[in-house]
Amino acid sequence: MTLSQWIIRLNAVFFGLYGLVFIFIPETMLYWVAGSSLNTPSAIIDVRATYGGMSLAVALLLHYFSIKDKHQKLGLIFVILIMGNMALGRSLGILLDGDPNPIMWLYLGGELATLGLSVCLLKKQST
Repeated sequence: MTLSQWIIRLNAVFFGLYGLVFIFIPETMLYWVAGSSLNTPSAIIDVRATYGGMSLAVALLLHYFSIKDKHQKLGLIFVILIMGNMALGRSLGILLDGDPNPIMWLYLGGELATLGLSVCLLKKQST
């Protein structure tokens, strides 16, 4: 397995587990991640769908990219887009909203590290 495949699959596993946890225990997970609570059934439904369902879709797509050699470059681009946009949104949130909890810093560090590594791997493949 190449390092590119490993990065793509690691992201697939992370998003898959994240999605499953948000589908099955959305209130607990949201409290752990953001210190927030859900106070209506519609809020719980939306968190299950958005954090859970969308994360599972991302995981399945990443997994597909990782098992097809011809799609590894596309998989890295997808990881770069996901991590870059998540890091951008989180950074703006930190700057504009302030007072992030330690989980937000942990996520931002992981997003930036994954982004940097994925960019390096994509450049290596393109040369």
